[in-house]
Parts: sequence; C-alpha cells; structure tokens
Amino acid sequence: MSDITVVGLGAMGSALAAALLDAGRDVTIWNRSPDKMNPLVERGARGASELSEAVSASPRAIICLLNYSTTNALFGTPQVSKAVSGRNIVQLGTSSPQESEDSKTQFNNWGAGYLDGTIMCWPGNIGTPSGRIAVAGDNVAFADCEIDLKVLAGDLRNLGSNVRSAATLELAFLSRLLGIIFGSIHGALACEAEGVPVSEFTSILPPGDRAIPLTETIHAGSFDQISTGGASVDVAAEAVTGLYDHAVSMGINSELPSLMRDWVKRAQDAGFGKQETAAVIKTLRKQ
Repeated sequence: MSDITVVGLGAMGSALAAALLDAGRDVTIWNRSPDKMNPLVERGARGASELSEAVSASPRAIICLLNYSTTNALFGTPQVSKAVSGRNIVQLGTSSPQESEDSKTQFNNWGAGYLDGTIMCWPGNIGTPSGRIAVAGDNVAFADCEIDLKVLAGDLRNLGSNVRSAATLELAFLSRLLGIIFGSIHGALACEAEGVPVSEFTSILPPGDRAIPLTETIHAGSFDQISTGGASVDVAAEAVTGLYDHAVSMGINSELPSLMRDWVKRAQDAGFGKQETAAVIKTLRKQ
C-alpha cells in the first residue's frame, strides 16, 4: 500500500504529486489521460490504470480535478464509491461553499473522512515555504493528512470543522483580486480619457502588483496574449459569476459582482472571450 494517492494531474495536480515524491512519500497517481502519468512514474510514482485501484492503494487521497462536478461523475460509480470507504479524502479545487458542504455529505455517506481545501498559490509554490493551502472539515481526517499537507504548503491553514470555510475564504480572496483587476481597468480608462499614458499608471504601481501586467497589456494593446499570471475574459466571467451566484444565494449585496459580470458579458458578446481580461476595456471606451 502506498502512503497517498493523487487524482488529477493537471499543472497543479502534477505539482502536488511531485512535491510528495520529493519528500520521500510513496505516491499512487491516476489521471483520465494516462500519458500525463508518465513523467511522475519515471520519478517513482505508482501509476494506476483505474480510479478505483488508485483510491484503494492508499489510506488517504488528494483530489485535484477541474471542478466538483467532475469529481461527482468520477467518484459516483459503485466501484469507486465503494473504494473510498475507510479512507480520508482531501479535495483541493475551486468550489462554492454549498458544493463543499455537499461533497462532505456525499463522501461521508460513502464512509470516508473529508477535508475541503483551496490552493492559494501557483503550482511553482507547491512544496515550498511560500505554498499556501487552506483546508476545513473533519478534525480526525486533518490529523491523518497533516504531514502530507505540510509537505505541500509551508503556509498550511486549518480553518476548523466548518467545511464551507475554505471555499468562502477563496471567494473573499477572489473578490479582492477581481476588485484590483476591474478597478485597474477603470483606472487605465481614466488615463486614456485624459490623455495620460497608461504606462505612467503602471510606473506608480508597487513592485509585484497584480495590475502591472494588466496595465502593460492595455498600454501595448496586446490583448491576444494572456499575461503572466493573467486569465482570459471567459475565465474572468466564470469567477465573477461565482461571486454573483453566491451573493444572491446568501441574500447579501450583489451590486459589485453584478457590475463586473456585466462588464465581462459585454466583452464576451463583442467576441473578446479568449483574450486577456484587460480586453474588457475595449467595450468601455468612448465610441
């Protein structure tokens, strides 16, 4: 039996598995596209041919898939749901607080302990002191998984038994990030309207500020190339829709996410969905 299983080998999942291997852990891996397992198998991971085999191979498993709907589809089969019984599951992904709660209920019904978490760093930060992961859920499951999670993130935060906490914290962080992005788009718009080069706006931003690549993109007009750490209009649309849906579902003020959602929809309707989020400015300029 291996120490831990990692399910999902995108950029982030592969980084998680690699960090565990580097720490000397015995790791089983599984991915829907088997070829993604090869580099990690060459480094010592055990590649499983079936998801049920991967889950059965370890007392604990980390899930890092595209979304929780994908998890539900893959783990909802009788063979896989039976395999999770008696194991501790850590799901690290983007979800709504309600999805996190629903997942806890489902995995508990299958007989598994459950932790829900969010990764608040880039793949390159995984396995380093700057790696940041927040988890919430069953305290017994956390005690069992803590050693492995500390390998992955120097800044590991246990938010307690409220399984909705990690997803909520991610929403709060995302709201701040989107505020910087859309506020900076308006700032660039103001500069353009007054004849001030947007590059001057960039020059006064502090080193490392998220708005620097965004404003550089606007100044250069290079919207077809996603900036470092940036995202497309379509990706931004998913993010602001998640903020809006949560606000409506909880009965809190939804005016800010509603405004951002309107901005990205205009950009999508104009055909800019695959361009850098900064392309939103093109639909806000004077006609």
